[in-house]
Amino acid sequence: MQVKQSSEKIKEFVHGRLQLYNKPYMEDIIDFSYHIEENEETIAGIVAESVYDTVEVQYLLVEESRRGQGLGKQLLKMVEEKAKEAGMKRIRLNTYSFQTPAFYQQNGYELLLKLDPAFGPHQQYFFEKRL
Repeated sequence: MQVKQSSEKIKEFVHGRLQLYNKPYMEDIIDFSYHIEENEETIAGIVAESVYDTVEVQYLLVEESRRGQGLGKQLLKMVEEKAKEAGMKRIRLNTYSFQTPAFYQQNGYELLLKLDPAFGPHQQYFFEKRL
């Protein structure tokens, strides 16, 4: 046996196996992932899925050159609308101090927990929005 550094392919394998293991315990998983394209290029995206009646946002990315144009807000609103339609009760996410946590508060997310410090000089924030 050997412990080795994992490639992207191995990380995807591990993640897939964990999802398979979790499936019997996590009912009705729905994908709430969306992206925005311009000229066939992805400029923003959100990765989120439900667990029971809660949507968990895993990633939200807006290309640096496109920030401040409302794309992140547009993606969050899409997830919120689709989550409401699906009967979800809340959306949860976490972010770091260098990722503009104020953005989530401006969009109606309530701060549940702040870890200070989370690592180095950075804080980690956990947010929730009830639908």
